[in-house]
Amino acid sequence: MSSPSTPPPHRYLEAMDTEDLARMVMSLLSELWITRDRLAVVEELLEDKGVLEAGSVESFEWTPEREPKVEALRDRMIASVMGAPLAAKERTYQKILERAGFTAE
Repeated sequence: MSSPSTPPPHRYLEAMDTEDLARMVMSLLSELWITRDRLAVVEELLEDKGVLEAGSVESFEWTPEREPKVEALRDRMIASVMGAPLAAKERTYQKILERAGFTAE
């Protein structure tokens, strides 16, 4: 038994945390599938038109000038995924966007 000055052992996942984690995983899975599906379509279309050679996407390297663009995309995705538990608690469109760092247009 712990004394009053000793904090109780930390539990990593409480019941609500598990639900939040499941929402985050499902949100991430959805985002990933949509992205992969769209990317596969774009690659096929570009290859069919001779604009893109097979394998060129895998060999692409970001230049320092273009890195901020991909970093901004990454940050938006992280905000979306990590915001999934908040979305379950704040279901209004405006509140979800505000919590994720966006504004309604």
